[in-house]
Amino acid sequence: MTDRLEFIRVGMRRNGASVKLKLRWDNSPRTCALVSAALPVEEDMWHAKYANHEIYILLPVVEIFGEDPPPEWQCMYPAPGDLMYFFHPPGLLPKNIYDPDNPRRIVDVAYFYDRGNNLYGPSGPNPGNIFATASSIEDMERFASACLEVWKNGFASERMYLEAA
Repeated sequence: MTDRLEFIRVGMRRNGASVKLKLRWDNSPRTCALVSAALPVEEDMWHAKYANHEIYILLPVVEIFGEDPPPEWQCMYPAPGDLMYFFHPPGLLPKNIYDPDNPRRIVDVAYFYDRGNNLYGPSGPNPGNIFATASSIEDMERFASACLEVWKNGFASERMYLEAA
Protein backbone atom coordinates (compact mmCIF):
# COMPACT_ATOMS: atom_id res chain seq x y z
CA MET A 1 0.00 0.00 0.00
CA THR A 2 1.29 3.43 -0.94
CA ASP A 3 0.09 6.93 -0.12
CA ARG A 4 1.40 8.52 -3.30
CA LEU A 5 -1.09 10.15 -5.64
CA GLU A 6 -2.17 7.92 -8.52
CA PHE A 7 -4.33 10.26 -10.65
CA ILE A 8 -4.52 13.96 -11.41
CA ARG A 9 -7.06 16.07 -13.27
CA VAL A 10 -6.27 18.69 -15.89
CA GLY A 11 -9.05 21.11 -16.68
CA MET A 12 -10.23 24.47 -17.92
CA ARG A 13 -12.16 26.67 -15.49
CA ARG A 14 -14.23 28.78 -17.89
CA ASN A 15 -15.63 25.99 -20.06
CA GLY A 16 -15.63 23.30 -17.35
CA ALA A 17 -13.91 20.60 -19.42
CA SER A 18 -11.40 18.27 -17.75
CA VAL A 19 -9.60 14.97 -18.18
CA LYS A 20 -8.24 12.47 -15.64
CA LEU A 21 -4.65 11.28 -16.04
CA LYS A 22 -2.56 8.53 -14.49
CA LEU A 23 0.71 9.69 -12.96
CA ARG A 24 3.59 7.70 -14.48
CA TRP A 25 5.69 6.95 -11.41
CA ASP A 26 7.17 4.03 -13.36
CA ASN A 27 8.92 6.30 -15.86
CA SER A 28 9.12 9.77 -14.24
CA PRO A 29 9.24 9.31 -10.46
CA ARG A 30 10.96 12.59 -9.61
CA THR A 31 8.70 14.67 -11.86
CA CYS A 32 5.61 12.96 -10.40
CA ALA A 33 6.84 13.65 -6.87
CA LEU A 34 7.51 17.36 -7.52
CA VAL A 35 4.22 17.96 -9.32
CA SER A 36 2.16 15.96 -6.79
CA ALA A 37 3.62 17.95 -3.90
CA ALA A 38 2.74 21.25 -5.63
CA LEU A 39 -0.94 20.48 -6.36
CA PRO A 40 -3.30 22.16 -6.85
CA VAL A 41 -1.95 24.68 -9.35
CA GLU A 42 -3.88 27.03 -11.62
CA GLU A 43 -2.77 29.73 -14.02
CA ASP A 44 -3.71 31.49 -17.25
CA MET A 45 -3.93 28.96 -20.06
CA TRP A 46 -2.07 29.21 -23.35
CA HIS A 47 -2.37 27.32 -26.64
CA ALA A 48 0.77 26.27 -28.50
CA LYS A 49 2.16 28.10 -31.52
CA TYR A 50 4.79 25.62 -32.61
CA ALA A 51 4.05 22.21 -31.08
CA ASN A 52 0.52 22.05 -32.50
CA HIS A 53 -2.21 20.42 -30.32
CA GLU A 54 -1.06 21.62 -26.91
CA ILE A 55 -2.52 23.66 -24.06
CA TYR A 56 -0.24 24.74 -21.23
CA ILE A 57 0.40 26.89 -18.18
CA LEU A 58 3.58 28.77 -17.30
CA LEU A 59 4.80 28.33 -13.73
CA PRO A 60 7.79 29.65 -11.73
CA VAL A 61 10.02 26.72 -10.83
CA VAL A 62 11.24 27.69 -7.37
CA GLU A 63 7.94 29.10 -6.08
CA ILE A 64 5.84 26.12 -7.26
CA PHE A 65 8.14 23.08 -7.44
CA GLY A 66 11.23 24.08 -5.46
CA GLU A 67 13.50 22.68 -8.16
CA ASP A 68 13.42 21.10 -11.60
CA PRO A 69 13.22 17.32 -11.86
CA PRO A 70 15.97 15.54 -13.80
CA PRO A 71 15.29 14.60 -17.42
CA GLU A 72 12.95 11.56 -17.30
CA TRP A 73 10.97 9.77 -20.02
CA GLN A 74 11.62 12.63 -22.41
CA CYS A 75 10.20 12.81 -25.91
CA MET A 76 9.99 15.09 -28.94
CA TYR A 77 6.70 13.82 -30.41
CA PRO A 78 4.07 13.67 -27.63
CA ALA A 79 0.99 11.51 -28.09
CA PRO A 80 -2.60 12.54 -27.37
CA GLY A 81 -3.19 12.41 -23.62
CA ASP A 82 0.43 13.10 -22.58
CA LEU A 83 1.08 15.64 -19.82
CA MET A 84 4.62 17.03 -19.87
CA TYR A 85 7.02 19.20 -17.86
CA PHE A 86 9.16 21.47 -20.08
CA PHE A 87 12.47 23.13 -19.32
CA HIS A 88 12.38 26.49 -21.15
CA PRO A 89 15.49 27.75 -22.92
CA PRO A 90 16.23 31.45 -22.32
CA GLY A 91 14.63 33.80 -24.83
CA LEU A 92 11.84 31.48 -25.97
CA LEU A 93 9.01 33.33 -24.24
CA PRO A 94 8.01 36.91 -25.13
CA LYS A 95 9.49 39.58 -22.81
CA ASN A 96 6.03 40.70 -21.66
CA ILE A 97 5.47 37.13 -20.38
CA TYR A 98 8.94 36.37 -19.06
CA ASP A 99 12.08 38.48 -19.27
CA PRO A 100 15.12 36.28 -20.01
CA ASP A 101 17.26 38.63 -17.86
CA ASN A 102 15.10 37.78 -14.84
CA PRO A 103 16.75 35.01 -12.77
CA ARG A 104 13.30 33.57 -11.96
CA ARG A 105 12.98 30.34 -13.97
CA ILE A 106 9.72 29.52 -15.75
CA VAL A 107 8.58 26.08 -16.95
CA ASP A 108 5.50 24.99 -18.74
CA VAL A 109 3.26 22.08 -17.92
CA ALA A 110 1.57 21.04 -21.15
CA TYR A 111 -1.23 18.71 -22.12
CA PHE A 112 -1.32 17.32 -25.67
CA TYR A 113 -4.81 16.65 -26.98
CA ASP A 114 -4.30 15.27 -30.50
CA ARG A 115 -1.72 13.69 -32.80
CA GLY A 116 0.87 15.49 -34.91
CA ASN A 117 2.89 17.25 -32.20
CA ASN A 118 6.52 18.18 -32.75
CA LEU A 119 8.69 19.77 -30.07
CA TYR A 120 11.25 21.18 -32.46
CA GLY A 121 10.70 24.95 -32.23
CA PRO A 122 12.48 28.16 -33.16
CA SER A 123 15.21 27.48 -30.57
CA GLY A 124 15.73 23.90 -31.76
CA PRO A 125 14.70 20.69 -30.00
CA ASN A 126 12.89 21.14 -26.69
CA PRO A 127 12.12 17.72 -25.19
CA GLY A 128 10.13 17.51 -21.99
CA ASN A 129 9.32 14.91 -19.34
CA ILE A 130 6.10 12.95 -19.82
CA PHE A 131 4.80 12.44 -16.29
CA ALA A 132 1.11 11.56 -16.75
CA THR A 133 -1.08 10.00 -19.44
CA ALA A 134 -4.83 10.05 -20.03
CA SER A 135 -6.60 7.13 -18.38
CA SER A 136 -9.75 7.01 -20.58
CA ILE A 137 -9.98 7.30 -24.34
CA GLU A 138 -13.54 8.66 -24.09
CA ASP A 139 -12.56 11.37 -21.57
CA MET A 140 -9.52 12.24 -23.66
CA GLU A 141 -11.66 12.64 -26.79
CA ARG A 142 -14.20 14.86 -24.97
CA PHE A 143 -11.42 17.04 -23.58
CA ALA A 144 -9.78 17.21 -27.03
CA SER A 145 -13.03 18.67 -28.41
CA ALA A 146 -12.95 21.37 -25.73
CA CYS A 147 -9.27 22.07 -26.48
CA LEU A 148 -10.04 22.40 -30.18
CA GLU A 149 -12.76 24.95 -29.36
CA VAL A 150 -10.15 26.96 -27.46
CA TRP A 151 -7.84 26.79 -30.47
CA LYS A 152 -10.63 28.00 -32.78
CA ASN A 153 -12.13 30.66 -30.50
CA GLY A 154 -9.13 31.79 -28.44
CA PHE A 155 -7.86 31.17 -24.94
CA ALA A 156 -8.28 34.68 -23.51
CA SER A 157 -9.46 34.55 -19.89
CA GLU A 158 -9.31 30.74 -19.77
CA ARG A 159 -7.51 29.20 -16.80
CA MET A 160 -5.96 25.76 -16.74
CA TYR A 161 -5.65 23.79 -13.52
CA LEU A 162 -4.03 20.62 -12.24
CA GLU A 163 -5.40 18.95 -9.12
CA ALA A 164 -5.52 15.59 -7.38
CA ALA A 165 -8.20 13.29 -8.80
